[in-house]
Formats: sequence, C-alpha cells, structure tokens
Amino acid sequence: MLSRFQDKLKEQELRNLRYLTVFAALAVTALGFLFEFLYHDGWILFTGLIMSMGLTISFFLSYYNTSFRTYYSQITDFTIVLLHFWAVFVAYQRDFEIEVLLPVSISIFTFALIYDRVIKSVIFIFLLTTLMLSLMLFKNGWQPQNLVAIITLYSGAFLSDQIQKRKRQFQREIQNQESRFSSLVEHMNDGLIYCDADWKIMSVSEQFCRMSGYPVNELIGSDLREVITQQEFDIEQTPFFQQLTEGIVCRTEFSIKSRQGEMLTARANGTPYFDAFGIRNGSMIVFTDISSLKYTQDLLKKREEGYRTFIDQSAIGIWRTDYLRPVPVDLPIEAQITLLLESGIIAECNDFMAKMYGYKHSSELIGMSLKDFYKLESERDLSGLKDRFKEFINNGYRISNTESMEIDRNGNLRIMLNNNIGIIESGKLTRTWRVQADITDRKNTERELRDAYNELDTFFYKASHDLKGPIASMLGVVHLGQMDNKEPQINRYFEMIGASASRLDKTLMELIEIARTRKGTSKTNEVHLKPFTSMILDDLAHLPKYSRVKFKIEVPDQAAMVTDRVLLQSVFKNLIHNAINYSSRLDPKVEILIREKEKTIELAVMDNGEGIPEAIQPKIFEMFYRGHQDSEGSGLGLFVVKNALEKMKGNIRFQTATGKGTVFYVTFPKNLLD
Repeated sequence: MLSRFQDKLKEQELRNLRYLTVFAALAVTALGFLFEFLYHDGWILFTGLIMSMGLTISFFLSYYNTSFRTYYSQITDFTIVLLHFWAVFVAYQRDFEIEVLLPVSISIFTFALIYDRVIKSVIFIFLLTTLMLSLMLFKNGWQPQNLVAIITLYSGAFLSDQIQKRKRQFQREIQNQESRFSSLVEHMNDGLIYCDADWKIMSVSEQFCRMSGYPVNELIGSDLREVITQQEFDIEQTPFFQQLTEGIVCRTEFSIKSRQGEMLTARANGTPYFDAFGIRNGSMIVFTDISSLKYTQDLLKKREEGYRTFIDQSAIGIWRTDYLRPVPVDLPIEAQITLLLESGIIAECNDFMAKMYGYKHSSELIGMSLKDFYKLESERDLSGLKDRFKEFINNGYRISNTESMEIDRNGNLRIMLNNNIGIIESGKLTRTWRVQADITDRKNTERELRDAYNELDTFFYKASHDLKGPIASMLGVVHLGQMDNKEPQINRYFEMIGASASRLDKTLMELIEIARTRKGTSKTNEVHLKPFTSMILDDLAHLPKYSRVKFKIEVPDQAAMVTDRVLLQSVFKNLIHNAINYSSRLDPKVEILIREKEKTIELAVMDNGEGIPEAIQPKIFEMFYRGHQDSEGSGLGLFVVKNALEKMKGNIRFQTATGKGTVFYVTFPKNLLD
C-alpha cells in the first residue's frame, strides 16, 4: 500500500517539474524579449529563445518518452544549471550591473534549495559563483558591486547547507514515519482502503485483498460501493456513504461477497479527509472481518434461545438466586447463612416456578428477597432452614433431593423437593441455580395412603385375631362330635367341616403373619442356622408327603446371622413347605443349601417337581395368587416371603424348568443392623 503513496508522490513531483519547466520557458522568453526591447541585445534574445525551446521540448518529451520521463528529475536539474548559465551570460552581457547581478544571485540561491542533497546545492552555488567571479575579473576587473553578489552567493551557500541539513532530518523522520505506517498497515488484521471523492479506490491494503479475494490491480480504480454491494449503487440506500459524503465519521456493517462467492461480514469504520480548503477529497475506510464473531454470536443466540425455551417450557420450577453481596466461602458458616438470607434475590425464573407460589408470571418474582419464600414463623422454622443451608454449604454448595417447607403468595404451606448448585467465582458464592418440584399434593396423598394403610393393617390384624376364637371353638365342637357320634357318614361330614376349618385357621395364621411382618413388630437377635433349619423341618413334619421326601441338607455348623427371627422363620418355612408340596409325587426330593459369605448368607431351596409354568412366573409373588385352582395353598406363602425379605433387606430370585423342578435363591445380610 505504501508503494501506492510513493507512486502518488512521484506523480506529484513529475507534475511540479513540468510546471517548473513551463514557467521557466515562459520566463526566459519574456526576459529575452524584455532585454531586446530595453537594450537591443540580440544575443540575449537569441540564446533565450534557444533555452526556451529546449525547455519546451523537455516538457513534451516527459509525456511521450518513457525513458525521458524516468530521468526527468535529473534532466530538470541539468536544465536548471543550464538556465543559470544563461542567467550568468545575461549578467555578463550587461557588464554585471547590480540590477541584473542581484536577481541572478538570488535565483541561484533559491534554486539551490530545491536539490535533495547538500553536495548538489553547494556545487551548484560554487560552480556558478566561481564562473561569475572569473567573468567579472576578466571583463571589468574588480568592482564594488561585485562584493554584493559574492556575499549573497556565499551566504546563500552557507544557509543552503544549514537548510539542507534540516531538510534531510525532516526527510529521515518522514521516511521513518512512512516505514512505521507501512508496517502497521501491512501487518494489521484489518483491511484499509483509500478512495477519492467519487469513491474510486486509490490505495488498498493486502489484508483487504485477502479478505475479498480480489487482487490489487482489479480493485484500484474500481468503485468501492460496487465492490462492497456487488450491484449498481444508489447512495441513498446506504447512510454510511451518505454520511461520509457529508464529512461525518461513521461506522456500519456490510455483508460482502468475495470473489469466490463466499459471504463475509465486515465492520466498516469510515473517516473522510479534506484538502487545504476544507473540501472533502476522499475517505479512508477500515474493514474488520467479523464473520467468525457473527457466527459465534448467532450460535450463542440460538443456544440462548434453546436454553430459554427449555427453561420456560420445563414442567419443573427453575430459578436463579443472585447475591447482592457475594458470600466469601471462607467466612464462618453462620455468617455465610446470614449473608445468603439477607442479600439473596430472585434474578431469573420460569413461569412454572411462579405458578408454584401462586403468581401468574415470572416477572412478578424478579427482585424478590430469598427469605420471603420460606416459612419462618418460629425459631424452630428458622433453625430448620439454617440446617438446610448448613447442608448446602458443607456439601460443597450443592444439595440434591432435599425437601423444604415454604409458603406461597396466599400464605399456604408448600412442600418443595430441591436440587441446588452454587456458583463460586474468585472465592465467593455469587449465585445459586435451583431446580425444584412442588410435592405438596404427593406428600398429602402419601400421608393419606399411609394412614389408610395403617388402618387397614390394624383392621387386618385385629380381624384375624378375632376370627381365630370362633374357628378354634368350631374345631373343638367338631372333635367332640367325632368322639360322640358312631355313624361313619356323619363322621365323614365332621371330617370335611374340620378340614375346612383347619384351612381357614391356617389362612388366618398366614394373614396374622403378614400383618406382623408389615408392621415390623418382631425383634432382632442372633440366629444359628443349623438348629434353626432343623426346627423348621420338625414343624413341617405333619405334612402328608413329608415322610416320603428325600432331604439333602447342607448347613455349616457355625453359620449364624443377626436378624429378625420371626421374619426369617416365615421365609424358611414357606419356601421349604412349597418345596415339599410341589416336589415329585413318585420320588419327592428337596435340597436345602446354606452358604456363608463375608457379609451375606445365601439360601437355596430346590425341589424336583414339574416346575413353574412360564405364563404364571411373573405373578407368583402376588397376594392370594394360586397357580392352579386345585392348589392346596392359600396363595399367601410367597407373598409373605417377599414382604419379609423387604423388611430384612434381602432379595429373592428363582430358576425353573418344566419337568426339572424349581430352585429359589435368597440372599440375606449377615447382620441386619449394619
């Protein structure tokens, strides 16, 4: 770009030299005729015309001869020397009259200042001075007026030397400034363009060429407005150019289509510049490629819109608390809690959160104090709130699934489930993001269900106990009737009544056991498993198939566990009872295996029956479910096992295959209290 400035300077210099040549030719011609008119000196007129003709030829050759134009500055220097030789000749012809000698001396001194080097200026002055002095002595000898010329010329030589030194200093400073400017322009990340008053591009930086994809030679002379808009331009359409035309510094953004067809966004800063008369003769425009910035801004905008949509459309409350006085994390916990409550305000929230508290729109909450959301009617309420804040601080300024009691706009108590995370910046808590759900209705429903459940359990337990008395009386009456009656048919009826009463009594016992396990009324103690298993088998010895079953029992002698003995008895008894009942009719086999691990006890109960059909496998742990209508069980055994294991923190699974039997695997914690 600097080369363009230098070219402009060279063009200006060439133009000035041409003006000087024309002026000199006219001046010489005029002086020749003047001397001819005044003194009738034909030699002065003749030599002046020759000199004028030479200057005129030099002027025209500078337009039409490239080589001549290239060396026109040196040719002009030589012409100035010849011109002053002619001036010395004129002074010689006029006998060095003071009226002629003084203007010649001043001209020599004046033209000496145009040389760009001191040595040229000094040689020019001393050469002509020596020539004039020699001619003066040769023609007239020494004359007093000669002293004036000598003093003028030699003083001029001294002054010329000083002026040239200052000129050289200024030139060096200008060159340094130009070099700095050139380095700045060529290495800046922005594109720079100079254009004239008609928007024709005069100079352009390499960076703009790289931005636009156009080479310098295509841009120079082009209309800047058309380069930017890629179309015929109406200045009224763009205030930017209109303001520059009016001489106003302005700024805007353009979408520029590069030579390769790519669109880029550039920020343009325009500055008009003016001539010596205050008339705008051009503009400087700096283009900054902000395509990446605009892309990033658009991406951030889209993400922000997505984030805002997510926040606004979420079916949970989302809000942000800002702290007017950020809370230093190195303060004591009590001081932090005080600052949290005093300086916390609602800075952002969604409409769903606002509706939780009885408001219509989120804007109604913005700026509200944090402590206004909490139920603080007593010291107990305040203490509970501080405990939650302590948990928040001690857990690294975050909490998960914590319940809080808060009040809505109408003073109603609301129960919220909270997940909070604090943002720490420079050692201070500046804001907290909160996600919360209103679980008031759920909590109320849970409480109602729990109350109903407890009432049902109580009824269940009492009803079962109340029914056992009549059933026992019924069995006693049946027993007495069998003893007193001697007729076989009537005794058969008594047996049927007794069997039904026994099944009912068994069902009631299982129901009582279920109620007891669900209430958790049993106590925890140590159980040694080998004698415990033997006791269970003795209790089941009354079963019809018991005597035919081949048992395989493996229980370590020292195996023991700390658990609820009653619940454990329910698990063992029901699983072994089912294994005996559902083992093979022809060759019944039951295996009971216990393995002791480091922290668990594993029980396996296996039979060799027909297995559990695939269709009923998902339902076997349901209450009152019987796999077959002819089943002798009540459908409560495995339901009791499942409920007991839930209380014992154990789990159960099974494997079964048609015709190969079923195995139930149970895992207990070795110590229920751990």
